[in-house]
Order: sequence, then structure tokens, then C-alpha cells
Amino acid sequence: MNKKWALLKASDGVRGISGKKKIYEVMVNGNVLTCSWGMAEKPQRQMSQTTFFSSQAALVAAYEKINSKIDRGYDVAYSV
Repeated sequence: MNKKWALLKASDGVRGISGKKKIYEVMVNGNVLTCSWGMAEKPQRQMSQTTFFSSQAALVAAYEKINSKIDRGYDVAYSV
């Protein structure tokens, strides 16, 4: 099972005033959860990867991460 979500939020400070955005991507590939984040206009991103005992556990962790980001002001740009 492969799932991916992209969440966007206006950047803080001067970057936000000039219309720049932050991106947070959540990807589940089997039992592996990968999160990447950074400036939306730049291809380089920070990344973390966690392996779970099952794909269901990875999916639950992904939804927890997504809900946490929504609570912090991110909007879901797309989900595939």
C-alpha cells in the first residue's frame, strides 16, 4: 500500500509576507513512514523515516502526523 499527502502552510515572518509556503509531505510505503519538510519552492528537504511492524501501524502514525500538522495550521494540498 502506497499513500502520500502534501500539506502546505504560509511561512512565518518575511517569507510568509512575501507569499512563500512551507511544505510537509507524509508518505506510507508498506510499513515505512517517511516525512519530509522544508520550503515549498526548494527541492532540498529534511527527512525522517520510521519502520513499523505493520502497514496498519504506519498508516495510523501517518494520520496522527497529518492531524498534528492540521492543528498547527497546515492545509492538505493533495492526497494520493
